[in-house]
Amino acid sequence: MDNKHPETIITDQDVAMGIAISKALPYTVHRFCNFHISKNLDDKLSLFFAVRGTLKEELRAVIRNSFTPEEFENSWHDLLERHNALGEPHLDRIYDIRAQWVPAYFKERFFPFTSSTGRSESTNSLFKHYVKRKDSIATFFKEYIIIQEKKQSDLDRLREKSEFKESVNWGFNPLEREAMKIYTDPIYGKFAEELRKGTAYNVEVVEEKRLYRVIRVANYRNAEFPRSTYVVSVSPDEDVYKCSCSKMARDGIQCCHVMRVATHIGLTELPVSFINPRWTTAAGIEVARLTERRSNTASQNTHLAVRHAIEMSKISHILSTVCTDDRSYDLFAEGVAELKKAICKDAIERLQTKEKVTRKRKKVDDPVQQDTDNMRHEDREDNNHGHNNEQIHHEEKNSSDEETNEDEHRPYKDPPQSGNPGFNLGERPMNFHEKSAAKLKKKAAPRLCGLCRLPGHKRPKCPDRDKVLY
Repeated sequence: MDNKHPETIITDQDVAMGIAISKALPYTVHRFCNFHISKNLDDKLSLFFAVRGTLKEELRAVIRNSFTPEEFENSWHDLLERHNALGEPHLDRIYDIRAQWVPAYFKERFFPFTSSTGRSESTNSLFKHYVKRKDSIATFFKEYIIIQEKKQSDLDRLREKSEFKESVNWGFNPLEREAMKIYTDPIYGKFAEELRKGTAYNVEVVEEKRLYRVIRVANYRNAEFPRSTYVVSVSPDEDVYKCSCSKMARDGIQCCHVMRVATHIGLTELPVSFINPRWTTAAGIEVARLTERRSNTASQNTHLAVRHAIEMSKISHILSTVCTDDRSYDLFAEGVAELKKAICKDAIERLQTKEKVTRKRKKVDDPVQQDTDNMRHEDREDNNHGHNNEQIHHEEKNSSDEETNEDEHRPYKDPPQSGNPGFNLGERPMNFHEKSAAKLKKKAAPRLCGLCRLPGHKRPKCPDRDKVLY
């Protein structure tokens, strides 16, 4: 990662991993996976929740709907006290580590569109599909190359879709049209969705051009938060818009509440604070250039690493049996020494051959040396010109006889010609409908009588019917 620490990281509750991250990545914000904690909560407290009515649903609402740590802590205590759930050991444990998993503590941290380790889990599933637990390290590296090619193909397909697919405007808002030119296609889709959700809210002015209250007046599907009132503040220079849900800090795009305020004010251009360079098409092009620039070096290094791992695996397997016996160890050491000498000798020979080829190329490129070779070739032609014609004819005859014998004994023959007459110049094969029409145009062959085998009548009216029957 070019010695750069990631801004944020999500893991499960593994203690060793947490210690390692705190030492190796001291400037990275570490967060526990929300999905794993919710799943453990359901597994360990299923009976506890079953006898307490709506405690489980209300607890999830408190976790999701709290915007500040103080709000979460107050709501948590009030809820457990109301359901007589105070003192439950597992709830106390996860409450003690609330600063490492509750979303309210990470509102101002960049966790774009995720709060779980779902992406890494999908990668683990991909590796498990290609590599089995009992496979060797050599097999793993071979399958890793296949996985790498698959992921690169998926990335190229998504990049092509993002660069060449034309997006469709949801409405006629000038902010949407400008966003379509700036953002990548997936991020523009999210931007347009937030703009559409903004139509479900009304705006109340608390302080003109400084503070606004956004109130939901209509319900819609997949609402990020269940609450209905939000507060949007605007900086004195009217450039920075901040909502109480902090979506811009978390995901890098503005929320529907800020979109509704921007529409209420009448903005026609996106402020600089609305644009996260990470999601722009310019950033995607730059990443593609860096990826392409490093792909050749990375693929070569990967190939060398795979070869090294395969051979090391083989040698390690041999050494596991060789080192237990002195005689076998001596033979292995002698073989390694001989192999090293052979490799050095081969390297020297290849270097000498390369130098010879380089000298020949230099002679060809040197014009003085080339003129000298041409003069020697002309002298040879003058000396051979005095030979008699009989010898020349004799050589030509021998060569023609040899060619004839080679043709007779040649094992390859021309393939047989096809019986299909083919098509004349200017014609083309007929399709199904044309063939059917041609068959209908052909006159049917006259039908013959079944008794006398003559045309013009059928068996019931055959003149020879009586003769045949009687």
